[in-house]
Amino acid sequence: MNKNHVTGLLLTLTFGAATIAGCSSDSAPAAQDPGNKGASSGKPVELTFFMNTNINAKAVKGFEEVEAYKEIQKRTNTSIKFQQPGDGSQFNIMLASGTYPDIVYAPSNYPGGIAKLVEDGVAIKLNDLIDKHAPNYKKILTEHPEIRKQIMLDDGTIAKFPQIDIDLHRIAYSGQMVRADWLDKVGLKPPGTIDEWYTVLKAFKEKDPNGNGVKDEIPLGERGDSLGSISAFATSWGILPDKFQLNPKTGKVTFGPIEPAYKDYVSTMNKWYKEGLIDSEFAATDKKAFEAKFAKNSIGSYGGVISGVNAYKDLLKSQVPDFKLLGLSPPIGAAGKSYSGHTQMVQNVPLDGAFISSQAKDPVAAVKLLDYMIGPDGSDLQNWGIEGKSYKVENGKKKFTDEVFKSSDGFEPSEAVKKYALPTTGMVKVMDFDAWAAFELKYPEAVEANDLWFKADRSLLIPPISFNGQESQKLGSIMSEVNTYVKEMWIKFIMGNEPVDNYDKFVATLKKMGIDEAIQIYQTAYERYQNRK
Repeated sequence: MNKNHVTGLLLTLTFGAATIAGCSSDSAPAAQDPGNKGASSGKPVELTFFMNTNINAKAVKGFEEVEAYKEIQKRTNTSIKFQQPGDGSQFNIMLASGTYPDIVYAPSNYPGGIAKLVEDGVAIKLNDLIDKHAPNYKKILTEHPEIRKQIMLDDGTIAKFPQIDIDLHRIAYSGQMVRADWLDKVGLKPPGTIDEWYTVLKAFKEKDPNGNGVKDEIPLGERGDSLGSISAFATSWGILPDKFQLNPKTGKVTFGPIEPAYKDYVSTMNKWYKEGLIDSEFAATDKKAFEAKFAKNSIGSYGGVISGVNAYKDLLKSQVPDFKLLGLSPPIGAAGKSYSGHTQMVQNVPLDGAFISSQAKDPVAAVKLLDYMIGPDGSDLQNWGIEGKSYKVENGKKKFTDEVFKSSDGFEPSEAVKKYALPTTGMVKVMDFDAWAAFELKYPEAVEANDLWFKADRSLLIPPISFNGQESQKLGSIMSEVNTYVKEMWIKFIMGNEPVDNYDKFVATLKKMGIDEAIQIYQTAYERYQNRK
């Protein structure tokens, strides 16, 4: 879908609906935004809503102060008491207490996910409630079978209201970036293959592109707390260096580090490291140290999120007037394709989302509230805020006002908007690309990067599968050890502290740890996902 048509699609959600899988009726009423209007003549319906984390904003203290949620409560005649613990650690504490709010926004990393919460009797099945009381949600699930497939569990159960990205352009926010102004200095074009990347990095090291007369350039920057720069090159060999993936030839689930191509990948990265093309301090460099190096005009390329295109340009444009950070497609190597390694690029729906607890006082009212939030009017409020205050309409298109981009309170736009809406934050809604892009795609080069990353081949990526309680427990037991070992050995291979010739021993150790059993669990779950109707 064209990203410019997302808002128009939202507006169409108010017309017609049909039955979703697992729901009881054979026909559906026209979608609408009824909220809880049945109680409109009386006292507002009171609902408690647990959020796994707080907003983390300067402009507001919590969700209850955001104008969008104030308006949603008015329109649905609902009084929401947000419970906001401030960090994700409180979710397990809440579950352990045995007392649950009406609605809970669950974290994506909860073992077993929403399936386990249903299995344990914490969350309730919503199929019948959606069929009868959620026309907006029903409309989305009917018209977008792949989204329905991602939301439902293996047995057809639907148990959550999530954030939805109908247009995956917004998810394409991560990839490799290179200094275009440095490319101009060394007389090279943007690299598209692994060999071209090597040529570029060598030139960055040897030709003084920052022009200070000192060989202080770091051709490829990296952070030890994210390891996104070096990892991103693994897709050139058709692998993900630390994740389960699909084998591009067989379509079966595998684990990147045990694929034979992994040895060639780490061998190449070791060569680059020995030649000084990768930051020698990468394993110990955190976010703050990385930003300090970038501020010194010393880093030529790195892998990261699209907001860096904006942030680093704003940081350096005064001292480097021609500064330009260019997003690039994943480089082509031995695998022969430009493969995406951004695992969320096959997820219109994240693993987190809101469920209705088994202790909800009024499940119907809760479903109606969530349906309004995910519908066109509720999503519009959450993405854009209040017309005439946070946004206006010009030539049929929404545009954020000076109240957001020139805040009288002195807030940066990304902070000022939180007084009204949450266009870049997940919640129960359909995300609007244009609202998100107003903050994340500030410069033309960010727009270009977003489009290139969106177009990368996604056939290595596993869709959002789910595991039963036993599978989740076994995976957790195996992968806690495997993940630690893989990261340690990955660093050792690249830095040369472990000879790459010991790769076979590395694989043998992973097999002793149970990686083959973990792969089979993933394969079984993937096949169940494929069979969802």
